Amino acid sequence: MSKRAATTQRASKYFKAEEGNSAKCEMSKKLLGKFFENDCEKVAKALLGKFLVRRIGEKRITCKIVEVESYFASEDKASHSYNGQTRRNEAMFMKPGTLYVYVTYGMYHCTNISCGGPGDAVLIRAVEPITNTQIMTQCRSKHSKSAKEIVGTNISNGPSKLCQALHIEKSMDKLNLMTSDELWLENGDAVPEEQIVCCKRIGLSKRSGVWQNKPFRFYIKGNKFVSVRDKPAEST
Repeated sequence: MSKRAATTQRASKYFKAEEGNSAKCEMSKKLLGKFFENDCEKVAKALLGKFLVRRIGEKRITCKIVEVESYFASEDKASHSYNGQTRRNEAMFMKPGTLYVYVTYGMYHCTNISCGGPGDAVLIRAVEPITNTQIMTQCRSKHSKSAKEIVGTNISNGPSKLCQALHIEKSMDKLNLMTSDELWLENGDAVPEEQIVCCKRIGLSKRSGVWQNKPFRFYIKGNKFVSVRDKPAEST
């Protein structure tokens, strides 16, 4: 059997090669418990470059995580878990690797992943499409008034945009990413520390106090799918 044929046999039945990065997707492996059990900041940085995989029907959509934010339970006034466990944030206190999906502005979804500390989670802010981009575009179009709104990086360069593109909704709250066949994470590209930009999180109110300016947003320097660049942080 040729090397090419052997690689094809190992590929997921839900995956169809489409682009130059497809070989990386085929050979990557699902992330399991130990990865998520670490400190929230470490998990956030480690998530950069990993593949977020979504299965819709028989189609496998693969994206690379390029931007994240850390949220801590005990002292972080910007975190949903700051005041303890509630019905809304229960997923943040569940087993590390649990999906926490919430609704913002009454209509947009954001997705997070629980970490080692009870109540700690990482918000996925932006992803870069790798395969089946056309399906992501179709999913986004259901939420947009014009096709012009889904051009280029606008397909997934924000937390709510990526949820629309990957059809992640509130019904997926509390999903176990280690056992699910709807959504999971796989090993991807290693991102060198010098390519990780550390800066303040986005959209936090003054009520967050000193936590408003804490450097807990992390993104891959130079990636065009990052939602908002922090040029001063990039120059340090």
